[in-house]
Amino acid sequence: MDNSTLALDRRYCRDALPRVSRTFAIGIGLLRGPLGESVRVGYLLCRAADTLEDSWPGPPRELRARFDRFLEAIAGSRPAAESLAREAASLAAKADDLELLAQFPRVWRVFASLPAELRHPVAAGVTTLAGGMCRYATRAAERAPTLSYLDTEAELHDYCYVVAGCVGLMLTRLFDAEDRPDPTLAAERERRAPIVGEALQLTNILLDWPSDVRRGRCHVPQTWLNEWGLTAATLVGEPRPGQAEIAWRLNSLARSALARVPDYLDLFPIRHVRYRLFCLWPALWAKASLDYARRDEQFPWGPHRPKLPKVALWSAAMGSLVGLESGATLRRDVPA
Repeated sequence: MDNSTLALDRRYCRDALPRVSRTFAIGIGLLRGPLGESVRVGYLLCRAADTLEDSWPGPPRELRARFDRFLEAIAGSRPAAESLAREAASLAAKADDLELLAQFPRVWRVFASLPAELRHPVAAGVTTLAGGMCRYATRAAERAPTLSYLDTEAELHDYCYVVAGCVGLMLTRLFDAEDRPDPTLAAERERRAPIVGEALQLTNILLDWPSDVRRGRCHVPQTWLNEWGLTAATLVGEPRPGQAEIAWRLNSLARSALARVPDYLDLFPIRHVRYRLFCLWPALWAKASLDYARRDEQFPWGPHRPKLPKVALWSAAMGSLVGLESGATLRRDVPA
């Protein structure tokens, strides 16, 4: 591949990122050089896998085949990447995430161009994520639509790990490939890393409740629904006993996880302020979003996801810059 083609592919990745995640694009703008590029392409690969789970439905055999080709591409197969893109081409006009799949070889080429010490952490993280998504998506396609996507609270935590916690681990390994900490510090960073992703995923599961349930995807554990005699369908439309209690249970898990994010940030000296803010801002936005949702009288049964106003989003980000805060607002306000 010549340098001009690779340059165009890199530009495509920069342009595609804000179309599939405006919020993440803000954070990644803090990162520079090879780290910034590897995080960008790693996220786009994760977003492509997410599209296979969420935006391209089908019977279990078709879902599994698409994920298999995706995983083959991550393992190094260019033909697999091109085959998946050709199949997605007819759907590309429907949504930006499907367009990303149709352009998958461009992202794949940038991924393949990464130096080994950055490519390997991306491959490991994306493989864990796609494998977990495949497991849950194909199972969901085989079962009755009235059942939750997840059976138990243990599965809730497992799902959060395979779709987000492993991404926190991937990001940590990418950063450490440049920082080269001593083995003890590297091991401690990796041990704490998954909580960052879990905190954000738990927040999204709660906030996306109104839209996810209406499109047939309920992430509230089935055992929780059973305790209140609820089904996925009765979680929305009108207030019912049990909705608020289940929402508060999810809220408590999310806030408890967010309160542990500063323990991870403390492992990175202040000279790494860009990376610290890259991790801190999404957590601050998650907490602010939970606070905002709590003031919505129609949440979670109402028609919309509570959307944090832009002024609140930027206020949280700018507030963290004033004192280079490590996360004091995350450590407090954890429900009992």
